[in-house]
Amino acid sequence: MVLPGNCSTSAALCMQFLTQLAAVAIDQAYPAVPNDYHLPNEKLFVSYRSVPPPGTAPSSAAVPIRFNSYSSVGSNIRGLNSQTLHPGSMEPPLTPGNYRLYSMRFCPYAQRVLIYLAKKNIPVEVVNVNPDRSPNWYLAKSPIGRVPALEINGKVVWESNVIVEYLDELFPTTTVLPRDAYEKAHQKILVERLSPIMNALFEFYSSMSNQQAQRQNDMNVHSALRNAENLLRDSFYGGRQPGYADYLIWPFLERLQLLTMSQNSQFRYFPGLHYPKIGAYIARMQNQPEIKFSSRPLTHHKAYLDSFSMGMPNYDFGIYGKS
Repeated sequence: MVLPGNCSTSAALCMQFLTQLAAVAIDQAYPAVPNDYHLPNEKLFVSYRSVPPPGTAPSSAAVPIRFNSYSSVGSNIRGLNSQTLHPGSMEPPLTPGNYRLYSMRFCPYAQRVLIYLAKKNIPVEVVNVNPDRSPNWYLAKSPIGRVPALEINGKVVWESNVIVEYLDELFPTTTVLPRDAYEKAHQKILVERLSPIMNALFEFYSSMSNQQAQRQNDMNVHSALRNAENLLRDSFYGGRQPGYADYLIWPFLERLQLLTMSQNSQFRYFPGLHYPKIGAYIARMQNQPEIKFSSRPLTHHKAYLDSFSMGMPNYDFGIYGKS
């Protein structure tokens, strides 16, 4: 079973499967970062032409002819911590030829796309929307208000895995997926083989109040982590450098430390001595600039989950001094 690649009211496992952790999460896991986070102003350099795949003509939704390369990872992305738009809000104008990512700040599926955009250095505006009660204008773009969704020239693509592959096709000079057909297929297979992590975590979170079920779920989580440990045969799942599988699985690994905070679970430290390769892998991933840019402190995840569990999700926690 592979989890959907988006967040929404009915399918947003990024919210639903984490809800029950709110009561057990603690505030010391990660150092806090400033609430109003902004990248420093960076000087732009090197304009270049994006090249479509050989033998193809760009469509009306294709890449802009030229755009700037940015001097620090993530400085190509505007509006990462913009306030969430709710029902009744006006649709922000979008200049033709510009990319816009519709997101929710705590959605792991949206984080997949943000990592990709930061890695590929594609200029994009982020508009955060309420995936539970979306503005009417957004519902016309994305079925049942799902995030993430990518828009350019009035054309909208959704589902996180579809979006990132679409970006690789539009920007082949910075492709993350391998060009070799076999290696490309293998990266996609790895995502499928790593999906038990997400599936086991969903089962784990959804039965935390049931001690007997949780004992079985602990075993399922261990099985999924052993599988991930065995599949890691190089520095990254993509080889010597992070690849497609790494970027798609990372948002879920980022949240794994919350596992240690359940009183009924045997997980007290993660990954611990049982999974030394995963432990070293997490440390390597955390040093990647695109991961640093997209990640949020565990305290912010915890605060969002607290608010969601009370039926009042605070999508804007951590920006503009909000708490």
